[in-house]
Amino acid sequence: MEKKRDPPAPSSAEAPNSSPRGFVPIEGINVPGPGLQQSVGFTISTTGYALATAFHELLEPLGLDPKVFALLASVASSEGVTQQAIAERMRVAPSRMVAFVDSLEERGLLERRHNPDDRRARALYLTQAGRDLLGQAFAVADQREQQLTSDLSDEERRQLLDLLGRVGAHVGIPSGVQVAMGHSALADELK
Repeated sequence: MEKKRDPPAPSSAEAPNSSPRGFVPIEGINVPGPGLQQSVGFTISTTGYALATAFHELLEPLGLDPKVFALLASVASSEGVTQQAIAERMRVAPSRMVAFVDSLEERGLLERRHNPDDRRARALYLTQAGRDLLGQAFAVADQREQQLTSDLSDEERRQLLDLLGRVGAHVGIPSGVQVAMGHSALADELK
């Protein structure tokens, strides 16, 4: 009795589920589009999760987490803006923002001041302790950024940011998003 031989593996040009973009199908599964191994969304999600986890660990020794870092950076970029405006910018419910700001005010990192234009509104300012802590956090973040991009030229880094920005636009991330703007995940964390 003759032994059955497996047919040779098709080249990427012959692979039944391959695409011109070089996506690799998952063997034995009819994948109508890109396989997960080469999916932009999956790669960005996986990389983003790993980076967010590492960033959380980097901030922990400073007594910070990414959501506190984002709020402090947002206030620093526009001191004197109302608590409501910061909540809108960061997509956080105003009622949840009150508790968040309360906790940072108790820690001596932020202070509320009367808004000269609206007696009912409160303007947010960093305290000196908040400013010092944010400076330390930015130093840690900058060091990490340099490590992450050490294999990239300045042009490649700019190109990567541009490409990620273009992909991000498809999921509602504003063009040129900055640390001070917060991010949509912050709103989820603060619910």
